Amino acid sequence: MIRRAVLSCGSRQHTLVDLDPEEKMLVLQAVPQPGRDIFKLLRSRIRAANTWDWSNKTRTRLKHKARPKGGYIKIANADGVLVAQVHPTTPDDLFYLAEKFTGRLVAWFQPDLAAINVQFMADPPQRRPKKRR
Repeated sequence: MIRRAVLSCGSRQHTLVDLDPEEKMLVLQAVPQPGRDIFKLLRSRIRAANTWDWSNKTRTRLKHKARPKGGYIKIANADGVLVAQVHPTTPDDLFYLAEKFTGRLVAWFQPDLAAINVQFMADPPQRRPKKRR
């Protein structure tokens, strides 16, 4: 199912974009204030969180406890900037995970944040399995 979205920047520019859930991935970037590291702050804060939990041992995948089968958010560090890729199970989970994650970032780290960017990126190509010799 392809959805139409209207993107606007200011009062004059409007762009229609086709959003196909199979081809687009939602990426959130949390940009910190100078001298702060949002990635490290988030990893330490999740330990005491009631609603979020790690779904792998390396602590790079977050799951919401209210929807444990609703997908996950993969986080990474880019020089202190938090990069979060939302991997939902269903299209409804995309909105749910993005809303809950963005809300938690603002609630926990408002004084430490400079910006939160939301981007629809093309999915990376599937990796081919390695051939064994």
